[in-house]
Amino acid sequence: MRSLNRSVKTQALQDVIGKLTTCFQSLQRRGMRLGSVSQKGNAFWGLLKLVHDHGDMTVPQIALHRKVSRQRIQVMVDEYVDGGYLQFSQNPSHKRSKLVSLTVTGKSELKVLSESIFNYLDQASHEFKDEELQTTLKVLEKLQSLVEKN
Repeated sequence: MRSLNRSVKTQALQDVIGKLTTCFQSLQRRGMRLGSVSQKGNAFWGLLKLVHDHGDMTVPQIALHRKVSRQRIQVMVDEYVDGGYLQFSQNPSHKRSKLVSLTVTGKSELKVLSESIFNYLDQASHEFKDEELQTTLKVLEKLQSLVEKN
């Protein structure tokens, strides 16, 4: 419903944000089917990939990269430690903040999930022109910057 006091651009931005929300929910459901998102909605693959790409990290470091609370990351990490995908080890730089690393099972699961995800993305990417994807990325980066600034 369009308010008489809103500009066309304001309404369009609202529509974009609404579409982002529903698209995120659809992506999360697809991720659950692929196994990259846990049934709790946690981004399983993303966390495993982050630790793989950056090496051993503390929970606060992961939270900083993911731009979410330390407490949320702690819950996710604990879930994945219990599942055997991640492990804690002593941190020589900090007595209380342990390092999080991938287990052999975690590395194997990351490989399987990555293949599944990128096979899906490879198929889906054929539906877009390069320019469409680049423009979308720029718009989303700008929107994120504006949201985080305010």
